[in-house]
Amino acid sequence: MKIGVGRACLLFVLFLTVPHVASAQVVINEVMYNPKGNDTGREWIELYNTGSSDVTMVVGSGKGSWRIGDSSNHTLIDPAGGIGRGSLIIPAGGYTILANDPTELISGEYAGGSYSVIKSSISLNNTGLTVSLVDGNGVVADSFSYTKDMGGNDDGTSLQKSGSSWLAALPTPGVSNAADSYVPPVTDASTTQATNDTIPAQSNAAPAPVSSYVPPPVPQLFADAGGDRTVIVGADTQFNGRAYNRQKENVEHVRFLWNFGDGSTADGPTVVHHYEYPGRYAAMLTIAENLDAVSDRIIVTAEPAKLAFDVPSDGSVAIKNYAGRDLDLSGWIVRSSGQMFTLPEHSVILNGETMRIPQKTLKFWSGAQTELDYPNGVIVLHANESSGASVSTPVPVPSPAASVAPAPRTRVAPAADPIPEADVSTETAADTTSTGSSEAQTAAAAAAVSSNSMYWWLGALALSALAGGAVLAVRRIRAGEWDIVEET
Repeated sequence: MKIGVGRACLLFVLFLTVPHVASAQVVINEVMYNPKGNDTGREWIELYNTGSSDVTMVVGSGKGSWRIGDSSNHTLIDPAGGIGRGSLIIPAGGYTILANDPTELISGEYAGGSYSVIKSSISLNNTGLTVSLVDGNGVVADSFSYTKDMGGNDDGTSLQKSGSSWLAALPTPGVSNAADSYVPPVTDASTTQATNDTIPAQSNAAPAPVSSYVPPPVPQLFADAGGDRTVIVGADTQFNGRAYNRQKENVEHVRFLWNFGDGSTADGPTVVHHYEYPGRYAAMLTIAENLDAVSDRIIVTAEPAKLAFDVPSDGSVAIKNYAGRDLDLSGWIVRSSGQMFTLPEHSVILNGETMRIPQKTLKFWSGAQTELDYPNGVIVLHANESSGASVSTPVPVPSPAASVAPAPRTRVAPAADPIPEADVSTETAADTTSTGSSEAQTAAAAAAVSSNSMYWWLGALALSALAGGAVLAVRRIRAGEWDIVEET
């Protein structure tokens, strides 16, 4: 099939432009370049996904990574590592904040909200600058140039995109931008007089609109529960809380209350907890001081331990990680016959790799009795076991069939010599007794055999019938020998 030159060029152009469609729908939506008061850690940039599909940004400095540019390009840091909140996905119609200090944004004056906060080492000039968003293809997805004359200059407002222009209004991180510029309320009489002096007495112009917005009370207490984390089911995990004021100073003599999202609670700034079942849990730290109370929430993902614990013949141990991510086994214990070795701090096993601990490091020989324990002493694996391995159930061996004794054989005595007629009745009685005795012996023999043997019963019944028949035959023969014949 032949393709014309024009069509080939068109396909090539489409091939080059299609990868940029997703990033082109992400725009710079709001810029806080000069917060009121101290700027340190309080500058941020809001991105907005105008498209109908989610967009995933790439962090780091490798190929395909996104960057935010001020006077230089800055990389992004994945919030899954504990700095920031949320994820790298900007949902359709959703917002993401790029902040120099995510903690300041999450727990500071903008506490609350569900939008993602990603760390980037931005530094926004207070007099003017061009901010650029560079996608994974190195293409500038959007840019914005500002000057201090546009507003947002140390007056508590931010610069917000409004259609094709920008305005200065009270900050709206994670929500829709303001529709109108912010006009501060008139609170000083001299300011009111100065405003009136600028309006001619004859003028019928309507007075400038006055906003009814009343800013909320400035929070003085903040809570920090740390970052989101992934833990191992059954393993103790330490949670560290922090209470601080607006000057970032630690606040003492406050109450720390933890709710781990699995029905368990604890008190104190530093607590230890373990999850019994896999899942994602919302752990909440609440800090109370007098009448003030603030909270901070983190997401804890509990996963089952996916390890293999082998004991080679050279006395070492080998711990294999197949959890799909790096694992920190700091404080875990290798125990054997009363001796133990505790893994030091920052003992991380890379995904898919094996940590081999030699015998000279353990200071004892491993063997079949060696085990791997959680830091709290609970056994994780025995020697040469792996988590999730199926355990074979022994199949019961059927007991041998009970042996059946052969049926006893009864011998029939030969017929006795003829006896006088006078003894017939006596012989008959004796025969009857003999018959009854023979039948009783047969029944006793049958009772001695297991009831499970049908064949034995059939044999016993046959022998009984033969014995009875023999007795009757003998009686008839004897009776025939004593018949009286009269001669005429």
